Amino acid sequence: MLRVPLQSAKPGMVLALPVYHPRRQDAALLVSGITLDQRSIRRLREIRLPEVWVEYPPLSFVAEYLNPEILAAHAGLAHCISGAFDEMAGEAHAKLDFVSYRRAITSLLESLMACPKAAIFVQEMVDRDQPALRHATTVCYLSLLMGLKLEDYLITQRSRLRTAAAREVTSLGLGAIFHDVGMLRLDTEVIRRWESTGDETDPQWREHVHLGYEMVKGSVSPAAVAAVLHHHQAWDGSGFPRRTMLDGSVRPISGEDIHVFARIVATANVFDRLHHPASAVQPIPRVRALKRVRERCVGTKLDPMTFKALLSVVPAYAPGSIVTLSSGARAVVTEWFPEDPCRPTVHAGDNFDHGFDDDGVPLERIALREQPALSIVEIDGVDVSGDNFYPDKPAEFDLRLAGRALFNGAEFDDEDEDFARRAG
Repeated sequence: MLRVPLQSAKPGMVLALPVYHPRRQDAALLVSGITLDQRSIRRLREIRLPEVWVEYPPLSFVAEYLNPEILAAHAGLAHCISGAFDEMAGEAHAKLDFVSYRRAITSLLESLMACPKAAIFVQEMVDRDQPALRHATTVCYLSLLMGLKLEDYLITQRSRLRTAAAREVTSLGLGAIFHDVGMLRLDTEVIRRWESTGDETDPQWREHVHLGYEMVKGSVSPAAVAAVLHHHQAWDGSGFPRRTMLDGSVRPISGEDIHVFARIVATANVFDRLHHPASAVQPIPRVRALKRVRERCVGTKLDPMTFKALLSVVPAYAPGSIVTLSSGARAVVTEWFPEDPCRPTVHAGDNFDHGFDDDGVPLERIALREQPALSIVEIDGVDVSGDNFYPDKPAEFDLRLAGRALFNGAEFDDEDEDFARRAG
C-alpha cells in the first residue's frame, strides 16, 4: 500500500482505501478496489484532494496502519459536526444536538480502540476551504488519539475519579471539537488580523475562549468546558485567560493546575496550526511541524507528556509515504518508531510509480535506526533535509516509560500518604 500525492497519481493505480468527498464527508466518491483512470484523477484534482492510497502488493503489510472503519467513523464525525458549525456561525442562539456529537465521538473511539495499530494520524478528512471545520475535526481526532495513549497519565492527573472514569475521553473529544467555536463569533477583521500576524496577545482575538465557554457551558461536562476555556493556557503560566481569585486578584495558571484535557487540546491545536499555516497554500510536512512544536513549546508552553503523546500518534513520516534518502535512493516508509520518529524503517526500490503488480522485483529493507549516516531528505517533493530531529538522550520521547514512571510514582505517593495517615 502506498500513499500517493494526487499530482503523482496515474491511470491503472488501484485504490486501497475509499475516497471521501472533502466537503461532504458522508459521501464516498470512490470505493476501494476501483482502478483510477484519467477522468477520475482529473475529477479528484478538481476537488483538490491531496492524496490517495493505492495498492502495492510487495508492501501489502503496510495496510496494518490503516483501517477503513476508522476512516468511516472519522468521516462521520466530520459530517456530524459540519452542520453544527454552520448553525453556530449563522445563529447566535442555535440549539445544538450534543447527544449526536457525543455519539459520533464514541463511534470513532470504538473504532480506534478496536484497531490500535491503525490509531494514528495519517489522513485528513476535510478540505482547506473549510478551515474552521478542518481544524476542529483534526484537533478532535488528535486529542482522542493522544488521550488513548495517555491512559496512565490521566489516572494520575484525574486522581479524584475512579480509574475507569479518569481514563474516559469522550468529554475530551467534545472539548476538542468545540475548542475554537468562539472564533465563529469574532468579527471577520479580528480573524483576518490574527491570521496575518499570528498575534496571540490581541485582546479581541483572546475573547474567543470566553465566547466559546458561554456557548458550550451547561451542555457538556465541566471537563469539556475546561478544554474550551483553557486550551491557550501555557505550562509555564504565560497563557490565558488568567484566574480570578476569591480576593479579587488575578493569577496565571500553570503546570498541573491546568486541566489535563486542556493541555492535550493545546498540544493538538499548536501542532495543527503549525502544520497548516494560515498563509500557506499547502500544509507543511509533518516532520517540520513536529520539529517546530518541539523547538517552540516543549518544556515551556506545552506539557512535555502531551508532546510525547503527540509523537506517538503523528508519524513524522507516515507509513506508505514515498521518500528520498540522503543516498539518492527512493523508498517507502514501512515501519515507524515514536521513540525515534525520524528514523523509520523503509523499503527502497525504483518502481513505485509503475510497478503495481508483484513482479518479483526485490525491495531493500533499510532500518534507518541502524544506519545513522542515512536520513530522509525529501517527501512529496519537499526538501526536509533540515527538518529531522532526534532524541538528545535515550528514551527522551518514550511515552510508555515516562507514563510508567509517573504512574508508579503516584502509587508510591498514595502508599506514603496512607502510611502516614495510619501512623499519625
